[in-house]
Amino acid sequence: MLLTRQCSPLYNRRHCSRVFYSSKIACRAVPPRDTGSDGRTQRRTLTRRGGMDASWQLDPDKPWYHVMPRSGWLNDPNGPIFYKGKYHVFYQHVVGTSEWDWACCWGHASTEDLAHWKHEPIALEPSAKGRDAAGVWSGCSTVDEQGRPVILYTAVRKREPGMPLPPEGSDLGLDMIESQCAATCDPADTDMLEWTKQDAPIIDFPPQGQALAGFRDPYIIQRGSPERPWRIAIGSGIKGKGGTILQYSSDALLHGWKFEGCLVEGTTKPCGEWDTGEMWECPFFVALPSCGQRPDCSSGSSQHVLCVSPYPHYRKDRPTNPCLYWINAFNGDKFNVGTASGPHRLDLGDILYAPNTLQTPDGRMLMLAWLQELRRGGGHDYAGCLSVPRRLSLQGNRLHQEPAQELEQLRTEPSAHLPSLPIPAGRGVPLPGVTGPSLDVSLRLKRGQSAQAGLLLRPWLRADSADAEPTAAALVVDWESQSLEVCFSTQLDTSTQAFGWESIVKRVGGEICAAEGVVDLRVFIDHSAVEIFTGCGQALSTRVYRGNEPGHGMFFIAHGGGAEALNVHAYTMGSIWTSRADMPAKQEEPALAS
Repeated sequence: MLLTRQCSPLYNRRHCSRVFYSSKIACRAVPPRDTGSDGRTQRRTLTRRGGMDASWQLDPDKPWYHVMPRSGWLNDPNGPIFYKGKYHVFYQHVVGTSEWDWACCWGHASTEDLAHWKHEPIALEPSAKGRDAAGVWSGCSTVDEQGRPVILYTAVRKREPGMPLPPEGSDLGLDMIESQCAATCDPADTDMLEWTKQDAPIIDFPPQGQALAGFRDPYIIQRGSPERPWRIAIGSGIKGKGGTILQYSSDALLHGWKFEGCLVEGTTKPCGEWDTGEMWECPFFVALPSCGQRPDCSSGSSQHVLCVSPYPHYRKDRPTNPCLYWINAFNGDKFNVGTASGPHRLDLGDILYAPNTLQTPDGRMLMLAWLQELRRGGGHDYAGCLSVPRRLSLQGNRLHQEPAQELEQLRTEPSAHLPSLPIPAGRGVPLPGVTGPSLDVSLRLKRGQSAQAGLLLRPWLRADSADAEPTAAALVVDWESQSLEVCFSTQLDTSTQAFGWESIVKRVGGEICAAEGVVDLRVFIDHSAVEIFTGCGQALSTRVYRGNEPGHGMFFIAHGGGAEALNVHAYTMGSIWTSRADMPAKQEEPALAS
């Protein structure tokens, strides 16, 4: 649960540095909505527009094939699960605002095929005067020994006069008090619409005598059985030492949890080139097979991946909020980052945070994450979406990410298919036949004589100017540095679509596998949301705000010499929403996929 408070992600990273809420940061309280006397959350629609300006409904940068609420704030994905023929994903949601605020609830969306989604009613909301009065924060979901769906979540209440405080040895001295709580659902409720909160928390306070920086985001790392206990990981950090993951065990999912020490401990010192922060949020810890193989956790043949979302960050010359991961064997007790491969960046971009995982019935491990905005909040009726589902596997000592194959169901016409397309230096070559704000493009980029080559997106709307000059963003492979970047330039020759290589003001990206002068790319563009995958399993996510531009299109570009695009396949993408009422409001809606 990223503590963004009143700041938008952009403002927060530049000015708030992910600090805890304090009286110095004004925060408009959102009163908790009513919860029934039996603990059941009341059924209602997921979002409300309540007085929002109609012009916000016409935002051309709002994605339509990424999961997001129709309006309001979204952050961490929570508790993704497959249950009785449907996939469900929950997410942190604040209704009626495009900025983070107290009283986060659990939004809910479902799908039968990972391509076509439906909004469901809010699953969990804060309870007035309860342990979660200030927010139902991030967590996980599972099915217990009796076949009941169960949500584990972090309950948050503010430190206020007259309210009980934790025991002295468990009081972290923060402005909020965190507990781990649970809610259950009747197995007969196949759509998982009605949740009942348990009366008592499963873990009331942090362990005694630990100088912790936080205590949140439970994640199940071992399912219970008659032969072994349940085990959960909880994100934390040791003040002055660095991030840590606490682990607890219990023979029963809803009670009896015992502190088992730290699964892993980090350091506040730079680890390689990365700053690993003082607090590790939203951990996931999974066993993965090598690329293309089915997971087999019980045989011991799989390596384990630990991924964390660290903060705060002290290295000002490094990307903000880099999610980091390590790969190593696991002995069932401790995970050793000292001997592990890592830390490695999960994503080369600047907007991905708080990933969570889901195992499909056929054994694939999928990941969803929060894609943040890169503009100030308040001027729009929404903020944030989830990434496309990504399949995870191992390739050597690195994580391999690829888009879930189900996304191909969203492809519509028009489309374009080119076996070869020469790319001369100095001018853009249009991708023929395919325009519009939502695309799925795959290609092999061949270096030729170029120093850099890639794809041009036009225009790019600068948030800090009136955009008097033509601007553009480009997905660029730099062959010498073997890097993939999204470069933002203040110059674009609109007559030739020549990119302003000398006027680049921002770069987002990192090193990739490009040693042979060939790179395979899969590019997802969904209005402002951009996700790029390489054939080697690396990924880059960022935002490119392009606004209203008829026929945005895409152009191939090269610099320093000619290049070539091979096996180009480009598709217009339809909406993920099965009902038009679920879709983000647009001036022009895409046709609903059948």
